[in-house]
Formats: sequence, C-alpha cells, structure tokens
Amino acid sequence: MQKKAKWQVRFGAALWAGEIQALVSGAVLNLAFAPYRFVWAAPFMLALLYSLLGRVSGRRAMARGLLFGVGLFATGVPWIYLTLARFGGMPAPLAALACGLFVGALSLYIALAARVFALLRRGDGFDPWVFAALWVIGEWVRNVFLTGFPWLDVGYAASAAPLVHWAPLIGVLGLSFILALAGALAVEAARGHWRGLWPLVLFLAATPLVGRLTFVHRTGQAVTASLVQGNISPDAKWDPRGRRDIIRRYLQLTKKGDGQLVIWPETAIPGYSHELRRHFIPMLRRLAHVSHRHFLFGLVEGDPYVPDGPIYNAVMSVGRHEGFYRKRHLVPFGEYLPWPSLLNPLLEVLHIPMSGFTSWPGREHPLRAGAAQISVSICYEIAYGPIVTQSLPQATLLVNVSDDSWYGHSNEARQQLQIAQLRAAEAGRDLLVVTNDGLTAHITHSGRIAARLPPFHAGVLTVVARLYTGTTPYDRMGDGGVLGFLGVIGFVAVARSRAYRRRA
Repeated sequence: MQKKAKWQVRFGAALWAGEIQALVSGAVLNLAFAPYRFVWAAPFMLALLYSLLGRVSGRRAMARGLLFGVGLFATGVPWIYLTLARFGGMPAPLAALACGLFVGALSLYIALAARVFALLRRGDGFDPWVFAALWVIGEWVRNVFLTGFPWLDVGYAASAAPLVHWAPLIGVLGLSFILALAGALAVEAARGHWRGLWPLVLFLAATPLVGRLTFVHRTGQAVTASLVQGNISPDAKWDPRGRRDIIRRYLQLTKKGDGQLVIWPETAIPGYSHELRRHFIPMLRRLAHVSHRHFLFGLVEGDPYVPDGPIYNAVMSVGRHEGFYRKRHLVPFGEYLPWPSLLNPLLEVLHIPMSGFTSWPGREHPLRAGAAQISVSICYEIAYGPIVTQSLPQATLLVNVSDDSWYGHSNEARQQLQIAQLRAAEAGRDLLVVTNDGLTAHITHSGRIAARLPPFHAGVLTVVARLYTGTTPYDRMGDGGVLGFLGVIGFVAVARSRAYRRRA
C-alpha cells in the first residue's frame, strides 16, 4: 500500500485538530463546576469554542458544538452510568449505551446553537453577543424540553463572590450569558477589537456596587435547626426488615442536636404514610410535644394497596402545625417512567425501588414551623428555580431534602450543592440542605456556604438560620427578563443577516 505524503498527513491532522480541541475544551469546562470551582474555566473554554466556530461551515460548526457537548457531559455527569449500573441493576453494556445516548441528546443542544451561530455570524463586533445569546437559549431549552436537565449550566460556575451578587438580579441564565460573552469578547480583543470590551469593563466595575444592594430584610427571630444526615446505604434502606434500625438511628442522631427545627432527608423513613400512621407518626408527635420541637422528614405518601392510587415522594411536617409537601418535578426513569406504554419492559431491567411516583399537579403552600414559613423542595427540584421559589414571598426559609446515595462517590452531590447556592442567592433566603449521605449544609441568603457536614458520614449539623422577607428582582421576573433580552439580540441578529444577504 502506498504511503501517504507528508502534506496529506499534516492536512488530515489539521482537518481534525479543531474537532479534537472542541472535545477537550468541553471536558476542561468541567473544572468550572464543583468540586473544582475554577470559575475562569468557563469563559476560557467558551472563548475557545467561539474561536473554533469562526469561518467554518454550518456542518463543521455543528460537529464541533456536538463534540464540545460530548466532552462536557461525558466527563460531567458520569454518575448517570453509576446509578443505572450499580443501583438500577442494569447490565453494564446496556447502562453504557443508555448513558451514551443521554450524553448525545444533551450535546445536541450545543450542536444546534453552534449551527445557528454559523448561519448568523458576520465577522463583526456583534458576533460575541449572538454567540452568548445562542449559548444561553440552548441552556434554557435544555432546562425545559422533555422535563429538562439543568445540570452544568455555565452560570453555576459563578456560585462564589463577587459574581454571585448578580444572581438576585439576573439569575443563573444571566450569569451564563455574562460568562459566555466575556469569553467571546476576549477572543475579539485578541484579534484587535478592544472597544468591544467596554461592556465587560462596566460589568466588572458595577459588581462591587451590586454586592451592596439589599432586596430582602430579616424578619422575626432566627431558627435553630438540626440537620440530620443518616448515611443509610440504598441497599439497606429499602429492606423492610431494617426500618426499625433506620428509625432508631435517626432518633439517636436527633438527640445529639438541640435545634428547634429538626430536618431528616428525603425518604428518611422508607415506608408508606398509611403504615407509619399506626406507630411512628404518633410517636413523633409525642416527641415533638414533649421536646417543643418541630420535625420535617421524608416519606412516601400513599397506600400501595389502593388500585391506581397516587404515590407521592413527600415531606411531612410534624409539630404544632402539620402538613405535607409533595414533589412536583420527578426524575425520569428514576421516580417515574415516561411513555409507560412503550417503556414498561424497562421495569423488568431497572430495579430502582419506589420508581412509580406521581407528580403533584399544583403549587404547594409553605409549611409552617414556629415562626418560619418553609418552602420545601426535594432533591432534583433544587435545579428548577420556579419550584424552589414557588412559595415566595410568603416563605421565609428554604429547605431542600435529598438522598444522594444513588450516585455513590461521584461529583453529583457537590454539583447539586453548587446549584443550591445559586437558588439561595436568587431567592434571597437562607437554604438548609439535608441529605442522606451527601453534603448536608447551611447556605446563607447570599449564596455562601456557612457550614456543612462531610459526605458519607452519619452526623448532625446544628445551625442558626435567619428568616427573610421581601422579593428580589429575579423572584419577580424569573427568567423572563433575560429571555426577553436574548430575544432582542436574536431579532437584531436575524435582521442583520437578512440585510447582509440582500446586499450580497
């Protein structure tokens, strides 16, 4: 076989160099997220993507966007495979295939954004704004389409001061826009277009002033809360024979804390409410009365013996005031099976307990615990701002309960805690995160982690949570303000593109 000439080898390598760079830069972008938290990685890697999309065909831009997404999600959410293979009981090849398809689907959003950017770019100073707008629109569509998956939105990299001070104003999507725009403007500056940096300079100059703005204020007395981390393995948790031992562990851990409010994690008591009403709930009521405490704990609300009866992943409040919060946004394939008529055979492969939950259809009112009005969210819901803030402005405190044991020793719990920081800052409320074995923590209303427990250890974290009232600009507008701004950029970009074509 005739050997290829040197120029052919070099040409082939150059041809694929951009694709390799896109794949690697997507993977490196993970350094911006927990547990690494190198915020600089976000604008740097998006700058590289922006440069890779210049002067290439639409198909080439789409391929590079797809590879960037594969690098980002394949290295950012490998815990999906761990959940399916280790705890879901799915055979390793099938779990790898499912994970690969999932990563590919997530990467398509970036690929499509890159494809549209290739159509709209014109090689002038407006291109960075178009790039940033399309990146964020891609994130927003990924967050809402087919129940959504908001993990690894670039804005979560800005979870620490001073950038987090902008969260009450523009939310996580607004922060994504700023980081993407900063990367693209840096590329244009390197090409000699320095004037385009003025918006970024003004943003940085305004950041200290934004940090001084106050949108909420304290109300009432602070609440002392004991956050209980049970560290129960999922293999043991759902064995009915171990329920008494689980209850005993939580009660023993509760004695080590002296908080007025006691919070146990998601499905802390792995049983149905109709079973727990016989002995456990009356016992907890007596304990709450005698000790003058209030309990929040996760359980399964419903009766499995009622045909077609709803089953909810819920949190029950026990004390002077009682009530329930039922989970609204369920995890696909984990808590429910979408398109059951097509995918029911999967239930024979997946052995995830309690995978037939019902989604609560409406809004939930805050749960009252003493002076606190508590807005509760469960696990995955922390990634959805409208759910976390659904009880505002009435709610004075946020609580998220979770069970991260399904994800083993992966980065999932740390990523989720970083997401929680943005939720607290957006809402202007203290947030108490209580997990089974993840990172139980107290996050202040400014998004700062005030205290936390180490993962994979049983323990109690007693904190002083302050109550806040009022609403932030983001509470009032949600993502509408940012999306409207992106719509204006999109309109200008399309109009500019049409004018360019008419002149051509």
